[in-house]
Amino acid sequence: REEELNITLGQQRMQVTKGHMKGIANQMTVAASQQTMIGAMANAGKVMGKVNESMDPAQMAKMMGEFEKQNEMMDTKQEMMDDALDGLFDDDEIEEEADNVTQQVLDELGLDLSAKLATPSAQAPGIKNRVEEDPAAEMDELSARLAALKTPA
Repeated sequence: REEELNITLGQQRMQVTKGHMKGIANQMTVAASQQTMIGAMANAGKVMGKVNESMDPAQMAKMMGEFEKQNEMMDTKQEMMDDALDGLFDDDEIEEEADNVTQQVLDELGLDLSAKLATPSAQAPGIKNRVEEDPAAEMDELSARLAALKTPA
């Protein structure tokens, strides 16, 4: 009986020691990760210092000003091109001529496009003509549909 108690106590001590060892291993891993991160940050700091040494703020400001000037010139030229193209393609005579040619082709094919567009041939099932309904009937229908959706099936 005493032997069993000693074995049990030994196993418990072993488990505690094992837990301590795992904790120490985790601490070592964290310390190594932190050391790597510190090294990377030191390198980044050195690189940033070298970049700051090589960068001339006055030259950078001059370059940015030149870029802004060129960008404004490009915008002005783009606006001028857009205006010129709008003037070329915004001709009502061309549009009217295109409509006449289209109508002539349709007439040759025997199609009366305006008649077809004015009277719809068939509506999809379940779609009512909204012009014929009065607003009160439409509201009643919508209320009934809403109530049907709210009631559990």
